[in-house]
Amino acid sequence: MLEKGRMHTPLLLVLAVLWLSCLAGALGTAHAAYPERAINVMIAFDTGGSLDAPTRTLAVELEKILAKPVIVENKGGGGGTVALGLIAAAKPDGYTICNAPNVSIVNTPLMQKVPFKPLKSFTPIVAWSAALHSGIIVKPDAPWKTFKEFVDYAKANPGKVKYSTSGVGTGMHTIMEYVAHKESIKWVHVPYKGSAQARIAVMGGHVDACSTGVDFAPYALQGQVKVLATHGPARSPHFPNVPCLKELGYDVTNETIHSFVGPAGLPQEVVTKLESAFKKAMESQEFKTAVDRVYLTPFFMGSQEYDRFLKDYWVRTEKIFKDAGIIKEAATAPY
Repeated sequence: MLEKGRMHTPLLLVLAVLWLSCLAGALGTAHAAYPERAINVMIAFDTGGSLDAPTRTLAVELEKILAKPVIVENKGGGGGTVALGLIAAAKPDGYTICNAPNVSIVNTPLMQKVPFKPLKSFTPIVAWSAALHSGIIVKPDAPWKTFKEFVDYAKANPGKVKYSTSGVGTGMHTIMEYVAHKESIKWVHVPYKGSAQARIAVMGGHVDACSTGVDFAPYALQGQVKVLATHGPARSPHFPNVPCLKELGYDVTNETIHSFVGPAGLPQEVVTKLESAFKKAMESQEFKTAVDRVYLTPFFMGSQEYDRFLKDYWVRTEKIFKDAGIIKEAATAPY
C-alpha cells in the first residue's frame, strides 16, 4: 500500500496543470476579445486641418468593423508632439492611439526636446496617407508674383517677413528653414496648432506667407489665396502652372506620411487586429472620398513596414538637417 503523502503528490500535479491550462485559456480569451470597450483616437493637430475628416470617417468605418465605439479627439500643439507625449505615457492596451504624421515623430524631435523617445516610445500601427502637394501661399494681393520675388524680398529685408506653419518641426517648417539656410534669409516663423489656423493667419494679414498642408487647395482654387510654390516631388495636378521647389533648384520635398501609433509595448494580437481593421476601413468609398476632398494621397503601410520606414527616415532626415545647417545635433535622442 502506498504511503499517504505519496498519494497526494500526483493529484497536486494534476490540479496545478489544470489550473495553468485554465489560466492560459482565460488570457487567450481576453486577447481575442479585443476590443471590449470604446477606443480613443487622438488627432495630433487642432480641428479644421486635413487630418480631421478622413480620421472621423475612418472612425465610423472602424466602429462597423470592430463593433465598438471609436471616439475622436483633437489634441493640437507642439507640431503634433503634445498628443504624442500623451500617447507615449498611455497604457499599452490598444484603447488609446494617435493619428500623427511621421514628421511629428522624427522632424520635431530632431529640432527640439520632446517628452518621448521617437523610435522607442511608440508601436507603429499603420500609415494611411501622404501629403505630397503642400505649398507656400500668400494673399491674392501680395506684391510677389513668383517664389523668386518672395525670396528676393526676404533677402533684402532681414527679419521683416513672417510666415506661419502648423508647428515647429513639421514638413512645412523644415522646408522653409532649408530655403532660409540656402538663401541666407532671416525670416520669422510663427507656429500654430494646426494648418487651418496657419492658413487663416495669412488670409487675415497677420503673417506675410504660410507654408501649409494640402488643405489650402480649395481656397487657392477659389482665388482666396495665391500659391507661389508647392512642396511635392513634381507639380501638383491641381496647380499645373505652379512650380514645385525642386524644379526651382531646392533639393527638398515634403515627405509627410500620416499614421496611427500606439504606446510602446502594444500586444501583437492588438496590433494585428487594428492593422487589419484600418486596412479594411481604408477600402470604403467613404474614406476614399474624404481623403480626395482634402487633397491627400491614400497610402498604406502595415506596422512592421512603417516601423522600418520611421527608422530609415530618422537617419535620412538627421543627415539632411545637418547638411542644411538646420541642426548641429539631434535635440532628442531616438532611443
